[in-house]
Amino acid sequence: MKISENTEFKIDIKTVIGIIMFTTTIVGMYYTLQEDIAEARTMPPNEVTRLEYELKEKWNEDMIMDLKERVEMLEQVDDVIFEEINVISTLIKDGTENDGKLEELKNQLEELKKRKPKATIIIQEVPTKKRR
Repeated sequence: MKISENTEFKIDIKTVIGIIMFTTTIVGMYYTLQEDIAEARTMPPNEVTRLEYELKEKWNEDMIMDLKERVEMLEQVDDVIFEEINVISTLIKDGTENDGKLEELKNQLEELKKRKPKATIIIQEVPTKKRR
């Protein structure tokens, strides 16, 4: 095939309109994106307010205290179970009742199971500025 001044292309009118619409859409999107980028550059950076920082610190502190309570409760349960194992091993060796010690330990364990650490939720409305 030779391409010269006499070469003819036959393109349907629908195809020409489609190409023009596609090109117009791409150019429009490009300029809109450039405008949005320019606007974003003029806006001040989003800063963390003092209130947000304090709320986050309070939440962290509450979570640490909650975890501390849970660890202490687990340590108490561990102590009771360890004591219970000692009493049971003594009962197995001696074959005697250990002055109701086993029942006392069961009661302590039940009381610890009922005790649950408190959970707090902090909700506070924070006013925000609307961006345009």
